[in-house]
Formats: sequence, structure tokens, C-alpha cells
Amino acid sequence: MIFRMMKTNKSTKSVPRNLTRTRKGLGVDFTKVKPYNQDEEKTAQLARMFNVISDKYDQFNDIMTWGMARTWRRNSLLALKPFNPKQILDIAAGTGDMCIKSYKFLNPDHVTGIDISDKMLEMGRVKIEKANLSNKIKLEVQDVSAMTFADASFDAATIAFGIRNFEKLPESLQQINRVLGQGGHLLILEMNEPEKGLLYKGYQLYTKVFVRLTSRLLSSDKKAYDYLQASMHAFPNGQRLINILSENGFKLNKYRKFSFGVCSMYLVEKI
Repeated sequence: MIFRMMKTNKSTKSVPRNLTRTRKGLGVDFTKVKPYNQDEEKTAQLARMFNVISDKYDQFNDIMTWGMARTWRRNSLLALKPFNPKQILDIAAGTGDMCIKSYKFLNPDHVTGIDISDKMLEMGRVKIEKANLSNKIKLEVQDVSAMTFADASFDAATIAFGIRNFEKLPESLQQINRVLGQGGHLLILEMNEPEKGLLYKGYQLYTKVFVRLTSRLLSSDKKAYDYLQASMHAFPNGQRLINILSENGFKLNKYRKFSFGVCSMYLVEKI
């Protein structure tokens, strides 16, 4: 998911000014980027944020992505169509948009969505019921780094705007690899800053002015906006993320950028 917000104690320090560097020198250590403080686990902080913003998340999502998130989801899911997955796992399912679109564009036998926020999933269940898909889509609370599914349970897994929130990225990727069948596919869709230049400057202006104002109208918690900016800047993308995926049992099938590089799609296959 792209963004969640909640009210919090204003005296609590969140994203540190001087983020540590990764051992490989690939930039700031995204695991150190947390919403509210450095003492509590990131997953617990995010779960609280998700629960509080659940009724406003879809609205903010549309504003943050100029309404393009719907198109990005559709175009990325179509990359899975040639493989005809019948059992799909959607991770960081949130309010269920990716689950519903997976069924619409791929027509699987069943879609399972997981998230750490029960309130977000409640919103998702309402959408799924309205779409008459309650018998085809199941949502449940699970942490991707410690999933309870049996080995080789799914043909494909999807993550839309959620991977940069993973507290334990290698462990999570290994768990995804475990629950995928041989040759199964993992589809990742994630926001990232565009490359340097006029587009980058325009994007910075948009996020610092319009998105900041919008986020404050939806929530009084400016720390959530700070987390959004810091996590997007810190999370590895492009070849850096492809290398991490390779180190955890996946090979690249397709890499694509959307909308001048503000969103990227990674389609990888279990080795």
C-alpha cells in the first residue's frame, strides 16, 4: 500500500535525520525508516497507522497517484496473464483493490489477500462483497515474514505499493518463495522518485506542496507524510531491488516503468 496515517505524540521522534548506510553502500538503510520512533518495531507502528487511516486510504491513494494507481495495477496484472495463475496470493492487500482486479483480469480459481491491518481488511471485505466475490477472495491478517501457508500453495503472488513497508525484506522474500510453486511468479508494483531533472523537480514540488497539504487535511499527523517521503527515497529500486530479489531465489522476467518513472513493475520467477 502506498500510504497510511495516524495521530501520534508530537514529541516522539520518527524518521532519523542521519540515516545509516547499508553495508553494500546502496544508499540509506530503509529498515531504519520508521513512522514514529526508533524503539518500537516498524511493523507494529505501521499496523496502527493502517488501522487509523483505513476509511481515508483510498481517497489519499487517488490523490497521491493522480488516479493512475488503477491503470498501473491493471497493466501490471496483465503481465501475469500468459502464465494463467489459478491460486493467487496478494500481500499488503489493504482495502482489496489488487485482489478484486486480480480476479477481474486473470480469472483465477481463488485469491487470498493478507495484511497486518485488520481495519484495512474490513474495508476490503466490504468492497469484495459489493463485487459479489466473497466466495472467490479471502482476506486474513498475516505478516508476510512469517506466513502460515503450506509450501507451494500459490501459483503467483502480488504486492502493490507495500514492499517498501516490509520490516524484514529478505525473510519476507524467502517466505514468498516458499509458498510459491516451482516456476511461480511474484509481481511487485511500487512507487519511486523519478530520475533527476525537470521531472524530478516537478515531482518534488508536487509532493512537498500539494500532497503535504492534502495529507494534513486528511490527518493531523504530519509524521506520516514524512514517512512517505523518507521511505520512498530510501527503498532500493531498479537494479538494486532486482539484485535483492535474485539473492532470495528469484530471476527477473520483466521490468517496466510507468508514468515517467514514478512507478515501477517487477515480474520475477521462482528459481
